Amino acid sequence: MRHTSAPPWSLVAFLGRHAGRHRTMETFNSVQRVDVNADEQPGGGRGVSSGGDPGANAELSHRLRQALADAGMRQADLAAKSGMSKAAVSNALNPDKGAASQYTLEQLARVLGIKGTQLKELYRLRGEATTNLPSQLRAYLTTAQRAAREHPYPGVLPGVAPPLAAIYLHQRVRQAALGGGTRWDSADRWTDGSADIRPAPEAASDASPTQSGSGASKGVVSSSQGVPAHRIVEDRLSADSLLTRQDTCLVTAGPGGGKSSLLRTLLQTGVGDFLQGLAVRAAPVLVPAAVLPGRPLAGALAEAVNAELSSYGLLEEIRPEFFLAPPRPGVPWLILVDGLDEITSPATRHEVLRAVSAVINGRDAGQYRFIIASRPLPASEVDSTLGAHASRFDLQPFSFADLQQVARNWFSHFGLPDPEGVAERFGQALVAASLADLARIPLMASILCQLHAVAPDKPLPASRGQIYSDFISLLYKRQHTVGVSGFREQARATLHRYGSNALAHTERVLDHLPDVIARLADRRYAGDTRPTMTAVLTQAETSCPPGVPDDEWHAVIGSALQRSGLMTTHAGELVFLHQTLLEYLAARHACRNPAARARTLEKVFTHARWQWPWSADILGSPRRLTPRRLLIPPHHDDGSYIGFLIDVAQEQDPDAASPYLQRLAADGNIEGCRFLAEQAQLGTTIPAPAARAAAESCASLTSRTSLRSYWRLEAARILIRIDHPSGVNLCIRLAQDTSMRSDWRLEAAQLAADIDLHCAAPVLAALAADPTMYANARVHAARGVAQFDEELATSLLVALASDRGLNRESRVNAARRLVDLGSPRAAAVCTALMSDDAFPSYLRLGMVELLIRLGAPPSEDEYGDLLQDPALDTRERQRLAWLLEEMNDPLLDGN
Repeated sequence: MRHTSAPPWSLVAFLGRHAGRHRTMETFNSVQRVDVNADEQPGGGRGVSSGGDPGANAELSHRLRQALADAGMRQADLAAKSGMSKAAVSNALNPDKGAASQYTLEQLARVLGIKGTQLKELYRLRGEATTNLPSQLRAYLTTAQRAAREHPYPGVLPGVAPPLAAIYLHQRVRQAALGGGTRWDSADRWTDGSADIRPAPEAASDASPTQSGSGASKGVVSSSQGVPAHRIVEDRLSADSLLTRQDTCLVTAGPGGGKSSLLRTLLQTGVGDFLQGLAVRAAPVLVPAAVLPGRPLAGALAEAVNAELSSYGLLEEIRPEFFLAPPRPGVPWLILVDGLDEITSPATRHEVLRAVSAVINGRDAGQYRFIIASRPLPASEVDSTLGAHASRFDLQPFSFADLQQVARNWFSHFGLPDPEGVAERFGQALVAASLADLARIPLMASILCQLHAVAPDKPLPASRGQIYSDFISLLYKRQHTVGVSGFREQARATLHRYGSNALAHTERVLDHLPDVIARLADRRYAGDTRPTMTAVLTQAETSCPPGVPDDEWHAVIGSALQRSGLMTTHAGELVFLHQTLLEYLAARHACRNPAARARTLEKVFTHARWQWPWSADILGSPRRLTPRRLLIPPHHDDGSYIGFLIDVAQEQDPDAASPYLQRLAADGNIEGCRFLAEQAQLGTTIPAPAARAAAESCASLTSRTSLRSYWRLEAARILIRIDHPSGVNLCIRLAQDTSMRSDWRLEAAQLAADIDLHCAAPVLAALAADPTMYANARVHAARGVAQFDEELATSLLVALASDRGLNRESRVNAARRLVDLGSPRAAAVCTALMSDDAFPSYLRLGMVELLIRLGAPPSEDEYGDLLQDPALDTRERQRLAWLLEEMNDPLLDGN
């Protein structure tokens, strides 16, 4: 191998030429088809022998011929402009010659200007023409695709929910990685510190949280580390990428976070790929979690599919045997499990997860994959069942740019003039009402867009409870629509022959329908699993009028429930459109009168436990010689319902919930303060006295230097969610507190920067220059400085990378961050580190890679010493040889 000085080249040229090599393979892989007879090579002139639908092939050829005629071109012109042979074009336009290859179809569509949905339709036709699917599998896939197009969220205008594709904006997921000793991200392990000044590790408390009954939040390590058991990796991925994974995934999001929409989109994409003949990795099946307990998997899948798809045109019943064999050899079923959190019993949820674990770890593991959607679950439930066998993801809310696009989609669907302008005014209204953060939740965005479309000049509601109240009022107005489409008129037309008494009785029932539905929601929330019609018709308000046959009355009530806008038919059963609607209505029923409201609030907010003296320093309250009674917040699983309860109670009586919440947050009760912070994030209105009590408690905790650093930071983290300005000030004070551990000081500064970068910027810069900080924490602080001043960040990183008093890994990390910033000083820093004999060979090799990435590869003289280093092992020598070969690659110098 020759070792000459590599000619200079730009980073763009290096990446571009090498990307060109791989792009061809990626393009090929992305369009690879299941049918092995396809001729995908450029210029291929043959059609594809079809085992699929000849009618689809005829339609494909017809559409291509029509597009050719519309373009006013001849076949010879099309062949010349597409670079295809005349024979290839002729065969593509002739239905008797077999379907066009994928490459041929792409080239013809490009020249003919076929794009968007028209191009997707051509791919679909080609897939049907070339893919020989069993008839029942094809029937399932086509029916499931129709069902997946329906939007799972309720629609008000024009009375029917829009197609999911018209509104849906693809979200992103963030993977939760097992944290162990990882403090920052997957690339930066907490294994370093300053070589000169290393702060002493924080001593462990004598009493663990478990012993003390401190109620440490789920998912927090019960040790002196005080770090989350599942640390979040910052990389955000497209949610669609879950389809390409090979493992089981648990996707969590809060109430209304978009879980059902995500699964429907994955279903539509997956079955679409299958029908188009793409090289799919799995065949998706959407199933509610509630059908899984107590029955074999194949039977549960068949029951759910038959019940759900019968109303979408499924002609033949699917038997359990259908799911016992893979849809194709080597292709598994992808089971999309929706609503695991809607199973209220922890034991039943455990049963579902245990069954999933048994399948993915059993002999049929290769035949099934699972993507499970749920609200956040206790870590113990997941760890004891799925363990490390499932990847865990958090479904991310919309960004503010996403929210604007979602608003434009809704307003365009409603046919409003100037949807762009309406969306802009909508965004302004959200900011004015302090709802911008709440509206990033997909369901909240859906409802708020509809409320704004109906009354654009009306101020938006102030709380989550008021949003639901206004939305439900809008839904009920549909029941009173004047004309033949109004439900009351239809009910009269159905029952008029039974006389005026029957009609009067029906009117009274319809007047009480909101109360009937609210009582049903309350019973459902309490665990009543009876069929909906049974639970409704046993109420006194829905009794059948004399002389009316039961079946006709049942039909009238069933139609009234569905026409309410709150319920829909799912798998043959009337269910609430969304779990949050059920929770809101249940809360409204619990507060139906002052006496019921008082009983409910007293029951929810008076749970207590005894706090013992040795746990006082962990909880943050003063030490006492005797135990005291400490109020604890409601269970985390009930948070959404409790939030609605607070909002409804305050709507009826502004002072109804305030005393309970104020007591919950007083006297350093950090659990109560955390509960209020979670409610504030949900969009619940926190009464001013309770917010003040929480702020005072959190401020008191953060000022107590005797408390462990984790709890002081936790108090600031809580306050920042309740009161942004006060929380930012507390975080800055903690970041400047040298008695705090380095990682907590950095996290405090980052929390402040997330809210107010201007205030936090000087603090981050000070941390990066502070020699008492751990070295890698200083590197991360310098990276944070780049958010507001890249020049200052560059200077800090150069100083860190050049500081021989720091450990080598931290210096290398500083160099990497310089490269990430694209700093012109990065090459000199990397060269100096590569030439430093004190560095181990693997770190010096890393510098060579960074220099190549910068487009400034080292010369022969610069890497000569490294090449002769006897410390290089065989693998490292092979790696260096590959790097040197890349540097002298003829592709790089244009040969």
